[in-house]
Amino acid sequence: MATMDETTPAMPMGGGRWTAALLSVAGGVIGAIVLILILAAPAWVATLGVGQIISPVSLSLFAVAALFMITGGLLSLPRMGLGGAIALAGMLLWLIGCTVAKNVGWLVATPIILSFLGALTGLIGNDRVESRRDAKLIYRQSPLTRITHWVWAVALFFLLLSGLNIFNARPQLYIGQESGFEYDNTIFRIGSEAVDGKLVGYTQVLGIRIPTTGVLGTSGPEDNPQRRAFPSWATIPGYYDLGTSRVVHFFFAWILVGALAAWLINALFSGHLWRDIILKPRDIRGLPKDIIDHIRMRFEHGRSYSPLQKVAYFTVFIILFPVIILTGLTMSPGMDSAWPWLLDVFGGRQTARTIHFFTMVALVLFFIVHIVMVVIANPINELRSMITGYYRTNVPNDHATEDK
Repeated sequence: MATMDETTPAMPMGGGRWTAALLSVAGGVIGAIVLILILAAPAWVATLGVGQIISPVSLSLFAVAALFMITGGLLSLPRMGLGGAIALAGMLLWLIGCTVAKNVGWLVATPIILSFLGALTGLIGNDRVESRRDAKLIYRQSPLTRITHWVWAVALFFLLLSGLNIFNARPQLYIGQESGFEYDNTIFRIGSEAVDGKLVGYTQVLGIRIPTTGVLGTSGPEDNPQRRAFPSWATIPGYYDLGTSRVVHFFFAWILVGALAAWLINALFSGHLWRDIILKPRDIRGLPKDIIDHIRMRFEHGRSYSPLQKVAYFTVFIILFPVIILTGLTMSPGMDSAWPWLLDVFGGRQTARTIHFFTMVALVLFFIVHIVMVVIANPINELRSMITGYYRTNVPNDHATEDK
């Protein structure tokens, strides 16, 4: 999800190299101090929000991460790109350590922020310098695009997992305004039933029942299976809690809406929406060839999107995002009172819930395909464009053009 920006930022100031080094080293040093305090005075650091019970695995990750941050910071002085990459790896290791520890606070988060800023400064500074030497390294993604891209990724992650927990409250989908035992409008159901003394999970689509024991319908250990539509590892929180799930879901829903609004305003004023998202006759004509090229693993890395990419992003931005937001609003009684036309547009609250669910499925499928294509096409180049904004092309004299 990107904005093509042909204006390369100004060259970094001479202090950029030192800024990258100092931030990364500071993150590593603070991380090492935190690690020592956790080992030497666990009761005291607990008053600062750090959990007293931290596993050896998380402690090992913290130690390696701090070493990476300091090493990356020192290497940023002679080689900003390499140093930034190592500092970024340290930040990720520290983040994994926090995830393993589960109970951490602001003190443990400080090294993440410092090392990330240091790594980002080094990586961007390196690419700015390299782009002056290599014409194929272009500035492709604006800062706003990169920020909204990662905000969407985080927001959709929490929306998906909290949404699955909300779905567990009523694991059935209907068509129409109403639902209940006297209606026969169920089109999708995840449930369980006792068969020969054993609990069996199933998924039912349009009357066709598929056994899904162990994943959908029932999950957990065989000697003590749980009746759950979606298993605990796939929901936020891991236990059934409708109230908490709704709070998490609504919070990140508004984060998603805010990021989308910021992106849309920028896309309208920059011309990105018309130039790179809206489909035009040339895109439709070039679609068959682009599909064949993708099947043959022949990828063009140009300044502008390929026809297949434009179809994908048009579907996400112009169709899926608006639909999932509007159907979410339709399920709110308050919004139904304010905007009663939503019920007419989507055929009732239950139909809106069904559309909301399957739109989510479509977004998950898009995400899977998106990740696969990033890995196949060139993961370093694709990630680079979403971290520093720079992208290495393989199309000579490539320039974005307007379609007639």
